[in-house]
Amino acid sequence: MKKKIVIATLWLVLTIPTLSQAGFTVNSKEFHQVIDQLDMQGHADHELSTCSVKKVYYDEVIDMLNKGQSEEEIIQSYVDEYGQAALRTPGSDFTGILAWVMPIGALIVGITVVTVWVRKLTLKTAKREEEDLVWQSDTDREIFERTMDEERRKFF
Repeated sequence: MKKKIVIATLWLVLTIPTLSQAGFTVNSKEFHQVIDQLDMQGHADHELSTCSVKKVYYDEVIDMLNKGQSEEEIIQSYVDEYGQAALRTPGSDFTGILAWVMPIGALIVGITVVTVWVRKLTLKTAKREEEDLVWQSDTDREIFERTMDEERRKFF
């Protein structure tokens, strides 16, 4: 009987630490290193308790880690499936750099278009102000001035 107790105790002492270290959990350092790089289709900043998409991602990453995949392999599998949009920050290859530069380029082009449009608009109004009205007769001018005065009185 003592022999069985000693063997059972020895077996428990040896297996319990390995059982707790066998699987990755949400609290694992490796898990957080992977999950912090993923955008999760825009759900990365959502609360885990209310976001079903984030729960699916967490479960998938834990399964991949438990199957023995490395951090790079997991990230690469998501990039292969979803493209650069799978990552929170773009990669350092050409498409990643392009993703960083495009918003800045669009902003510069937009500011340039608005500036050119405003300049054209102000030049047109400046040219119109320079042109004086030439009246064919004094009666036309008087009729116009009376009409303008009447319209101003309606609004003021």
